[in-house]
Amino acid sequence: MIRKPAGLIALGFVLGAFTMTAFHALAAGEAKKVVVKPGAQADGMPTAQSLGQPPAPPGVVPARRRLMTLRGEIVDYYCYIEKGLVGEAHKACGTRCVAGDICMGLLTNDGDLYMISVNHLRAMDPLSFRNIPDPFNVCRGWIAEKVDLTGYAMERKGQRIIEIMGVKKAEGPPPAKPR
Repeated sequence: MIRKPAGLIALGFVLGAFTMTAFHALAAGEAKKVVVKPGAQADGMPTAQSLGQPPAPPGVVPARRRLMTLRGEIVDYYCYIEKGLVGEAHKACGTRCVAGDICMGLLTNDGDLYMISVNHLRAMDPLSFRNIPDPFNVCRGWIAEKVDLTGYAMERKGQRIIEIMGVKKAEGPPPAKPR
């Protein structure tokens, strides 16, 4: 039997409860303004220090995270960067690539490319997400599909990434553009 320190177990329960509440509110369209609590960032997510990780080195500024919904096509990141391949003609190849762990991207209707990242809290504590669909894995089956993807977008040195929180097939008018 593997024994875990009581503090680590308590942290797991706190993170799981926080994540489950935030995820369910987001999925139900009930996301509201978050009150920043000690140990949290402005977006309500825990800080690295509150998770027991060391602070960023001096001079390194964490990326600004913005919760947003973007409309675009899910692409095989590698083939898009290398050859510009998109759409139905590339769906079979792109599906094989992401099944082999090639990165996925979201090519927005505005032509911006974001690498899609798994929800990091889910990755760190997968048992807290048991029986909750994983939007990252849903995207694996939706290569070349138009979607509305919700997540935390970040950028550093021109590289864009979106930490996925939810995804659905696009329908109706596109979501409002982020400000």
